[in-house]
Amino acid sequence: MMAKQIRLKDIARKLGLSPATVSQAFNNPKLINRKTRQRVFELCNESGYVRKKYKKGRNNAIGILGESFYITLGGFYNFVTTSLLQYAHRKKINTLIGSFEADDDLLPSMVTKGLVDGLVLIGRFTRENVMRLKQENLPLVLCGNPIPGVELHTVVPDGRAGIYAVTRHLLDLGHKKITTITGGPLFDPITSDRLDGYRFALAEAGLAFNERSIAQANFYDLSTVAAAVGKLLAQLERPTAIVCACDAIAYTAIQLLQEKGIRVPQDISVTGFDDLPFPDFIEPYKPQLTSARVDLEQLGRVAVDVLAEIIANPAKSAYRHTLPTELIVRKTSVPPFKA
Repeated sequence: MMAKQIRLKDIARKLGLSPATVSQAFNNPKLINRKTRQRVFELCNESGYVRKKYKKGRNNAIGILGESFYITLGGFYNFVTTSLLQYAHRKKINTLIGSFEADDDLLPSMVTKGLVDGLVLIGRFTRENVMRLKQENLPLVLCGNPIPGVELHTVVPDGRAGIYAVTRHLLDLGHKKITTITGGPLFDPITSDRLDGYRFALAEAGLAFNERSIAQANFYDLSTVAAAVGKLLAQLERPTAIVCACDAIAYTAIQLLQEKGIRVPQDISVTGFDDLPFPDFIEPYKPQLTSARVDLEQLGRVAVDVLAEIIANPAKSAYRHTLPTELIVRKTSVPPFKA
């Protein structure tokens, strides 16, 4: 026996709202307060309700959306976006780039005007905005950041294995006082994955996990690294190594340590995650960072391929592509100094 199809009026009844109010949450969100909108989208997600929309012919175009242009075109995701654009061009797929800010009331025009066949969502997105996009009945691929409890195709690097590898490398060098700086709160799925790799490596080596060895920074706000470094240095026993959640945090931590007269790697080894490339004229001047390499071109290519696949087959079950990382050992990790 087939399950009863959820309808808009069922959503309205469960929330104690009128069907018109629920409809306005989709079509005129400025008229509905944010808390009510969130309740509508959460229940739609939980119940599997997605609005039916009339489909025009294909546009042969995909959209690339970030929560802001800073995320889409800056740092890590700049390289991923470049790969997406180049690979889509080779496949003769047109691309549009836009942003969808956390507090935007209106959906991006590429969505409302029906200009694209599907979207790649780059980096961090609010849960509400992802659920709003999902209600547009467009194929979506999350690139970089899973959203817990929202079933969507997702492409991410293997943070757990990458951080495990750099932590294992430090352990093999003889480090026992290994701390870590995360890129977000501990419940964040990316942070949780990378922290699992760190914890597993310590447990495998028979070292007790200490909550005080974790300091929190923010992937998107490097000014937060100073407090994280300060917390780790304030411990009774100064760490001999710091595992950082990304290269940008690692480079910032190195600069802060050097400003305090602490040598890297002689006094404290530092590792990163991403292995971001630099222009040739900068390469000789940056610290030679030990890191877990992410194949940024592959990340972009896989996101395009997955999106093309679900545009052709929208009923395909959501799944998560986890791409491998590679340990790259350079000059910021050495055995701990023995007095």
